[in-house]
Amino acid sequence: MSKYFQLTILLVAILYTALFFTPYAWQWMYSDEIINVLAASGSGGIFELNSPFPYLYSGLYIISLVGLYSYRKAAKWLYTAIIGFNLFISPYILGFSVAIYFDATIAYLLTLLEGGLLVMLYSKDVSDEFKRL
Repeated sequence: MSKYFQLTILLVAILYTALFFTPYAWQWMYSDEIINVLAASGSGGIFELNSPFPYLYSGLYIISLVGLYSYRKAAKWLYTAIIGFNLFISPYILGFSVAIYFDATIAYLLTLLEGGLLVMLYSKDVSDEFKRL
């Protein structure tokens, strides 16, 4: 399983980057009506989407992936905390999400790979790699 660990990290990083930058391509992909609906994403949240929080979160996420790729023990806990934040806290502070099928497909694939990465992260093969370094 450990031979697929780093490949999965690369796939997660690629999908996360694609998901992060898709809003910048909306103007060429969708009509103005659809863009207006998609712009409502984040409404009702504590943090505005144009605040520094999404960039700080994304930075921590990428740092955790780089750390996981190089088998850093602190990255294991950071990544786990980020996934826990996504599951238990972010729905209440980031507002509601609006997505179209293309964006939702990327997000779904990303979620599946994140779950697979968590399973691998705590499996014996990969966990032993973290103990060696």
